[in-house]
Amino acid sequence: MRFTKFQLPSSTSAIAALLAAAVLLSGCGGREAHPIASTNPSDSVFDCAGIKREFEANERQILTTVKERSQAQGKNVVLGATGALLFWPALFFMDPKSPEKVEIDALRNRNQVLTDIARSKKCPAPVSKLTEVYKRLDDKVSSSLSDKAKN
Repeated sequence: MRFTKFQLPSSTSAIAALLAAAVLLSGCGGREAHPIASTNPSDSVFDCAGIKREFEANERQILTTVKERSQAQGKNVVLGATGALLFWPALFFMDPKSPEKVEIDALRNRNQVLTDIARSKKCPAPVSKLTEVYKRLDDKVSSSLSDKAKN
């Protein structure tokens, strides 16, 4: 009795290879969040100028991260449409985690702590230049929460 080797048709093996590659690459769809701590051991030695400097640096980082988040959301829309209409493995490259939101929230919390430290040291409270940005971010959060509550 002679055994023959089972072979997949070439189109089936190509689909299997494509599926395997898509599954392996699906882990590349996003990045991990790297939030900052809201308090630091060196907070007690801050002077008024140091508080203001860190507050402003955090706001610059928030702006950078908001831009990154906007680009990531645009990429997800394109990948979602491509995956749904043309090439479903593109769905594996979407980033559902939204690490930017975690980082923005951490920076905002840190700035709140810095404001409290300034108040306790009788320094002028740092003034945010991002009130409109915060309003848009908060509106997105509240609208997504109300959408979830309706469902």
